[in-house]
Amino acid sequence: MNQYGRRAKQHWQEFRPRRISEIDDPEAFFTELGTDVQDEVRVRWTAGRLNAPSVVGESFLERAGRLQQLRHDAEREVLRELVLLPAEDDVDLADDPHLGEAEVAEEQWREQHLHDLLAGRSQPGNFTAAERQRLRAGAVPRLLELTGLSDEALARQGLL
Repeated sequence: MNQYGRRAKQHWQEFRPRRISEIDDPEAFFTELGTDVQDEVRVRWTAGRLNAPSVVGESFLERAGRLQQLRHDAEREVLRELVLLPAEDDVDLADDPHLGEAEVAEEQWREQHLHDLLAGRSQPGNFTAAERQRLRAGAVPRLLELTGLSDEALARQGLL
């Protein structure tokens, strides 16, 4: 298990213990999650480097610092999306005055089912087309890939 898997496991043990208890093989789950996080950080960092404009007159140390910042930014984004998930008892959704009861319920439904997909307790085929659309709403591409809800994965299963 790499550093990202260990960090996820530690975070989830503290903030999401019920979710861990529902995972059939936590060691394999966090090993795979760590590898996925590492790969996604590499992909985003590479994309950032390729898309970042060259800076005329930039010294070697300035360029190294700029590229290192791009890596940290990519890592921070991926960790926030895939590892540092909110606590199980996080009441922020319910406390948000801009969200109605239906919106809170929708977010809770989405989170529960996405977690079940990540943990392997359910498959995209277990949901209706409308439910798959609800699950996909607002999800980042990497989460769609990990849960089998990406366009490519759904097409392979004949669900798109």
